[in-house]
Amino acid sequence: MGASCVRVDSIAMQPCHQASIPASEIGRVGDGRTLILVTSYPGQPSCAEFERQAAAGQRPRKDYVELARLLDADVVDDAYLAAKSTFLTRLIQRVAGRPAAQVVEALLRGGDYDHILAGAERIGLPLAFLHKIAHLDRDLVLIAAWPSRAGKAFMLKRLQVHTDLRAIVGYSSAQLEIAASRLTVPRDKLQLLLQPVDERFWRPSPSMASNLICSVGSTGRDYETLLSAVSGLDVELRIAVGSFDLADRALERRLVQTGLPSNTTIRHLSPMELRDLYRSSRFVVLPLEDVESDCGVTALTEAMAMGKAVILTRTRGQIDVIEDGVQGIYVPPRDPQALRAAIEHLVAHPDEADRMGRAGRALAEERHTLTGFVERLAATLRGEPIVPPGADDRLRAATSSIGA
Repeated sequence: MGASCVRVDSIAMQPCHQASIPASEIGRVGDGRTLILVTSYPGQPSCAEFERQAAAGQRPRKDYVELARLLDADVVDDAYLAAKSTFLTRLIQRVAGRPAAQVVEALLRGGDYDHILAGAERIGLPLAFLHKIAHLDRDLVLIAAWPSRAGKAFMLKRLQVHTDLRAIVGYSSAQLEIAASRLTVPRDKLQLLLQPVDERFWRPSPSMASNLICSVGSTGRDYETLLSAVSGLDVELRIAVGSFDLADRALERRLVQTGLPSNTTIRHLSPMELRDLYRSSRFVVLPLEDVESDCGVTALTEAMAMGKAVILTRTRGQIDVIEDGVQGIYVPPRDPQALRAAIEHLVAHPDEADRMGRAGRALAEERHTLTGFVERLAATLRGEPIVPPGADDRLRAATSSIGA
């Protein structure tokens, strides 16, 4: 899961207000019971453990944990599957895996809840399909990161599972426009909530001047172009590719086999180590494949919250966050010369990088706070209208970009 808000009718946006959630209101915000389905994996910390680590400053707050606390919701995660799920759910998990087990658990127990939130398409779309064929009338909201991908697009367009979704929340205006124009999802079901970031954990702090720059993440990255761009430059590049899962390891092996320049290293970092890397870096570089999704948006908002300028590939999907020349610099896809020139420019103009970093932090505080995202997502679950006035330019820009 992971906000200014929108409706793709005209997907309108406005800044998130920074009102905090009074402790007296926690557990009393939602109308009725809520079930939250999140991506589950072996060894996943429980909600209580995520809260403990965040309170201790060891990691950023988790969006679904904050939402569950606000709504007093039940969360179907790894801890739930181990301790609370039905016998059939556990059997399905052994045979077909966690996402299938979560779908079955929600199908069996969803009738006990007034609202169901599916935090991933691989859970929410099959659940909506089962609701459809079983003629179950349940209030289901889906968070969709990349609905235009083949299998997801098939379920939305051909199987019409959106008829059993009250709302689809997305982080990308480009993806929501595709959902409306290509996948025939009614526009009044689509809402944009911009990528949130825990601005308390990711925050600026002083650092020593150095020639260090960094790049972060694995999905949709074009590191080959970045490695070509920095080869021979008087900078030190550190790439943090994420956790120790198979995809990250495969990416690391591919880059090592390609051949790393002498000024480049790859590491796997904890959240606190990643924060230290951001803090020590002069600026952040995010080279992206030209895809229709907003790949890179998590690292982008983290870097902005840390007060760092960002050099970013201008892709078809990464269009909602920065303004070129204000919070960072856009470069064309697969263009190592343009990327190298942008890096050299910010190295030679540290005052400009600092100015962009301050602008990025201000934008993160204005539009991307975790509290604002959670409050708006809670309102969506309650069925409250979220149609802020004005600010339609981003949707028009997204639509023209997609149609180009």
